Amino acid sequence: MERRVLGWCIRRMKIVALVVCLGAFAASPALAKGRIFVLLGDSTPRAGHAFPVVVRTDYVVPANDWLRLIAVAPRRGWYDVVGTVTGDSSLAHANIPRDGFEIKLVRVGARTWRALVRLPRPGRWRLVVPNGTHVGFMVPPPAPWMPWVQVRR
Repeated sequence: MERRVLGWCIRRMKIVALVVCLGAFAASPALAKGRIFVLLGDSTPRAGHAFPVVVRTDYVVPANDWLRLIAVAPRRGWYDVVGTVTGDSSLAHANIPRDGFEIKLVRVGARTWRALVRLPRPGRWRLVVPNGTHVGFMVPPPAPWMPWVQVRR
């Protein structure tokens, strides 16, 4: 009898552990911070021409905090560029500024940031908001935080 109860308890614990793990993977990391929207003034700019980018949050970023925006060059991995620019990954290796660089965001409101972006060469660039703050980066950041920009000649 005791053996049957022990087996039942072990099976129950496995099911509970599985449900907890699935819940952790299913929950979006972006929901923990809130939503961020990256709005491009032009999704197909010419190389070397400036275009506006607006980053909006649905939460108020504290006054002593800021957001980061990183440009990732065509055919470069976002992890390597973001990890190198932020300095938050010892595994990331990128040639900055050739593989990508940080774009200065200017706060224009409690929930709004703006930048004038100039991408130097043609190709499919990726803009990345690595985290809902200036510290660290999510792996991977939510897709809306990483829009593509097709730069023309």
